Amino acid sequence: MSAADRCRWEARYREGAYAERKQPSAWLTEWAAAAPPGRALDVACGRGRNALHLAQLGFDVTGVDVSPTALAQAAAAAAGRGLAATWLERDLDDGLGVAGEFTLIAMIRYVDQALLRQLGEWLAPGGVLVAEEHLQTTQDVGGPRNPAFRVSPGALLEAAAGLDILDHWEGVTVDPDGAVMALARLAARRP
Repeated sequence: MSAADRCRWEARYREGAYAERKQPSAWLTEWAAAAPPGRALDVACGRGRNALHLAQLGFDVTGVDVSPTALAQAAAAAAGRGLAATWLERDLDDGLGVAGEFTLIAMIRYVDQALLRQLGEWLAPGGVLVAEEHLQTTQDVGGPRNPAFRVSPGALLEAAAGLDILDHWEGVTVDPDGAVMALARLAARRP
């Protein structure tokens, strides 16, 4: 990630971006129970809404993000709820900086097809990958305007080659906050 992009994300979190979004991804909530207990990884965790949900479910959670402000907010939220999690500041272009296998990996609304393909390799046997990405569309929807931050139809299935597909969905939906979104969703298990 460029220095300008890192600064932009840091500024967004300092200015309160996503502060109102506290609920975990509905897709993650639906599929977390399919994963065996153990270690969970939340890629590009931001303020930690999904990592906190996984910690509440009993997973040993590591959240990774580029923004120290977002991670500090996630750590404060975890402490306030009596939850334990590991927060790792990392530019994902430089790798995740974590080792070992995970029973659940979540990548919610962060687009990096190469990284998504690698995540299946970091799953423990029987582990579950849960991904939700903004989908390319011509419809007027919320989310990024730049198509580079949206996946093409079928991209999540392609990235999950070698995994057992549990569920896949692409379309337009309404977020809990009322925003209309075009999304691609995937849940897959490592054999």
